[in-house]
Order: sequence, then C-alpha cells, then structure tokens
Amino acid sequence: MARLRIRTQLVIATVLIISGLTGSLLLIIRQATRVEIQNQINDGTQASVRTFESVQRQRELQLSRAAAMLARLPTLEALMTTEDPLTIQDGSAQYWKLAGSDLFVLAKPDRRIVAMHVTDPGWSPEMAHRALERSIAQGEDASWWYESGRLYWVFTQPVIAGTGNNSRTLGFLAIGHQMNATLARQLAAVAGNQIALETDGTLIASTLPSQDAARLQSLLKSSIPPPKPGPKTIFLDTDQYAFSAVLLHGAAPSPVRCYVLMPLASVNNFMLRLNHTIYLVGISASIVGALLFGSVARTITLPLDNLVAGVQALSAGDFAYSIVPRGSSEVAELSAAFAQMRGELLASQQQRIETERVAALGRAASSISHDLRHYLAAVVANAEFLYEADELKLNKSEIYEEIKTATSQMTDLIDSLRELSSQRRAIVPEPGDIAVAIRRASDAVRTRLEYRNASIVLDSEGRLHGVFDSRKIERVFFNLILNACEAAGDRECTVTIIARIADEHFEIRICDNGSGIAPIIRDTLFDPFVSFGKPNGTGVGLAIVVKIVQDHGGAVSVEHTSSTGTVVLVKLPRASKPVAVSVSSTLLKSNLWM
Repeated sequence: MARLRIRTQLVIATVLIISGLTGSLLLIIRQATRVEIQNQINDGTQASVRTFESVQRQRELQLSRAAAMLARLPTLEALMTTEDPLTIQDGSAQYWKLAGSDLFVLAKPDRRIVAMHVTDPGWSPEMAHRALERSIAQGEDASWWYESGRLYWVFTQPVIAGTGNNSRTLGFLAIGHQMNATLARQLAAVAGNQIALETDGTLIASTLPSQDAARLQSLLKSSIPPPKPGPKTIFLDTDQYAFSAVLLHGAAPSPVRCYVLMPLASVNNFMLRLNHTIYLVGISASIVGALLFGSVARTITLPLDNLVAGVQALSAGDFAYSIVPRGSSEVAELSAAFAQMRGELLASQQQRIETERVAALGRAASSISHDLRHYLAAVVANAEFLYEADELKLNKSEIYEEIKTATSQMTDLIDSLRELSSQRRAIVPEPGDIAVAIRRASDAVRTRLEYRNASIVLDSEGRLHGVFDSRKIERVFFNLILNACEAAGDRECTVTIIARIADEHFEIRICDNGSGIAPIIRDTLFDPFVSFGKPNGTGVGLAIVVKIVQDHGGAVSVEHTSSTGTVVLVKLPRASKPVAVSVSSTLLKSNLWM
C-alpha cells in the first residue's frame, strides 16, 4: 500500500484535529442542552406530580368531611334503626344525592349491606360487602375498592347513636368516587399532563390516545413499572413520554398507582433540529479548515515535492535532474546538500564501477588462466607420453583418451563462459516431460567413473509435462546433481530428487548427504568463478544454472543446509515465462551452493 504524501498527511491531520475539536465542542453544547432540557422535563413532571397530589388531598379531605357529616345526621341514624332493607334503600337515596358521590353504601354492624347506590350499575352488593369487610378489618377510614375493572376511592364512617357510655353502633356508611376517564381528564387538566390510573396490572382510566393506552396496558401486563421516585421515559405507539409513578394506595388487595406522563414530541423535534445544526456546523468547519490549510500546506510541501522528485530521478539513474533550492531556509539547505551529495555519488559510482570492472577482469583472467594451464599441462604431458609411448611401452589409447578428456574440459569451460556472457535469452521452449530431462541428467552424471555407483533416486508423482528448453534444463539438473555428488566427499553419495507440481509450477528439490555449504562462500556463492573445496572447480556451474532457470521465468534457492546435507529448490513455470534480467544481477541476488 502506497504511503500518503506529506501534504495529504497534513491536510488529513488538520481535518481530523478540526473535526475532533469542533465535534467535541458541539457535543459538549449538545449534551449541556440535553441535560438542561432533561432537567426541565424532570422539574415539569415533578411539578405535575405535586399538583396532582395536592388536588388528590383536597378531594380526600372533602370526601372525608362529607362522610363524617352524613354519619352524624339524626335522620340517617333514625333510618339505620329500622330492620327493613327496602325502607333503608329507599330512604338513603336522598343522602346519596346530598353526598354527590359515585358510590353510597349503608351496612349493619354485621357488615350486611342494607342499602347501596352507584352510578355504574356493574358494582354489586356482594362486591361492596367484600370491600367493606376488608376496609374494616384493616382499620382504614380511606381505602381503594377495586373489583371487576372498577376502582373507587372510598371513605368509611361508623353510624353511632348516642354519646359516651350510652353510644351504640348502628352500622357503617361508605361513600366514594369512581376513578374513571372523566376523573382522569379532570386530574390531567390540573396536572397539565396525561394521566393513567392502574391497579393489579390493569389500566383503569387514562387520558392517553387509544393506541398509546393499549400499548401501556400491554407493558403493564408484562412488567409493571416500580413506583420509584423520579421521572423515567417510556416509548408508546404515537409518542415518547417522560413519566412518574405516584403510589396512591399500597395496601391489599392491589396497590393503586397513578402515572403522570409528559409528551416529549416537541422536545425530540427540537433535539433533532439541534443535531442537524451540529452536524452541519461540524462538517462545514472541517471543509473550510481543510481548504484553508490545504493552500497553506502547498507552500510548505512544494519544495519537498521537488526534492522527492530529485531523489526518485536519482534512484532511476538520472543524475542530471535539476533541483531548484527554494522554500524555507531549512528546505533550501537540504536541496543544496542533496545536489552536492548527488554529484559526489556520481563520481563515487563511476570510480566503483571502474574498480569492480578491473577486479572482475583480474579474477576472471586468474581463474581462466589457472584452469586452462591445468588442462594444457595435461595435454602437453600426455603428448610427450604419446611421443615416447613405444620406448616406454605405454598404452597409446589411454594416453589419447586423457588428451581427449582435457580437450573436452577446456571446451566445456569456454562454452560456460560464452553462456554466462550472453545477455540475450537463448532458449527454445517445447513441450516435454521434465522427469525425462532429470533422468538424462542423472545418467550423464553416472557416466563419470567416480559416480558410477552413486545412489541417485528420482521421486516423482504423475506426469510432469510442461513447456521448456529440454537441452538446457537437462544441463541445469546435470550441474545440480553433479554438485550434490561432489558435496558428499568421502561419504557414500546419496542424492534424492523430489519432483512435484504446485499450481502452475514445477517444484524440484535436490537433496544430498554432504556436509553443507561453507559459511565463507554463502554470501558470494553465485558470483562468477567462486568455488570452494573442489580442486578442479571453475566456479561457473551454478551461475549457469541460475541464468538458465531465470531465462525460463523460474528461481533457484537453498531451502535448507546443515552438516547432514543440503536441499536445493528449483521452481519452474510449466509454461515458459521468461524474465529479462542481466547476468550480473542474477549472480549477485541468487542464493545457491556449489
């Protein structure tokens, strides 16, 4: 992945910094606004709750006074002395109207209901009897009566005749108001928010829209919100609400709660507009900052771009590229220093090339002259022996073969030098089986007397067909197998050749049982004329291997080397893919052994 330019990095860094600072500032403003709004919502909800509680206390006070006043009326006391329920039922109607309540109940001391008046006919005397029994048993003057989906806030007073020790309980009076939608609307108007009354997981009355009321009912059935102090939020079908729960009655049979709900639609719309404004301001600030700093960064980085172009030109070998020192004093000094360094580098490179050329010629001349002298000495000596063969009674055929061998070795040396010096790709690819080329190379090595009994094993799988120059590939493996045999030294020579196909490549490993690569030649192993430990080595065999393999688009490497042996890996494409490389770079970059 390409690195970003300095100008781009500066612009990106500036945009990130501006965006971070602007975003942080705007988020702080947004959070402060949100907190302030939330505090206002909390205060408004709590104020509604306090208003509701105040109204509720006033209604309780009025209801309790009405119950106490009616219980002390002499006419009501006289009515309770009769034992006829129908008389009491008829006679109590006027007192019910006087109380103005939704529920009016008279009962004998044994809790038997003798009169009952309700605005909602769904409430039966049996329900009133059970509720009255519960209220008297708990000693409550004020209590909530709930059954069959109807909820009443009821005050109970005993009807007592006489005073002091002459007093006698004639029965009980209970009056109450039903908690319904009408009452909920009245309370909502006073509280300034929506009201919902709930008991036993059932919504008794509500001023919410029908969809929200149904949703709240389902939430109450699944999980009744706890009556903890403090506002909370709840999502219903048409709106989001901030709500507080007021526990109106916590005793049996079911707690009664009132929920004060404040709609948050207007608040949410304001926060949405605020968010859009924050995003717009933040993006605008980032864009403006990037444009301004981009123009500033250009004046800073333009001289550096000029310097970078000069470095790239130098790396490409162009020593004539013009660098104009400009910009700040530091950048101008850097440009001038670079120009001076480039001139010195050019002079040093030219001197080095000349020195290396002379040294290479010296090494080549020394190696070639040594090898040629060795072969010529063998030819001259054997020629003298051949001249005196009759007198010395020598075998002329053997002497002739030795002369022929020395001549063949000189020819091979000259051919190798020609192969190395060739800058052009001289291969003739054709379809073939690489296993066949390996076997021919193995057989050629075995023709040598010293390796006639060597163990050379080819391990291959399937048919190894490809496109390559079979003659030159055979020479590659001949050199590698020969070097593997020579590496064995005094040991019994064992060479294993493993040939496989991996994707679209041949992978051939030549494994020997030698003593490994000498550390002294590992770095310069593939330089021409480098040899170690072989009396007759010319130092060009593996250099030729590398060149031929790279001409085919492949690679040679040492996969492993140790005191117990070396593994050489040859990778060749199944279809020839030549790569144009110079011999010098090939020899310097390869990593093989001799």
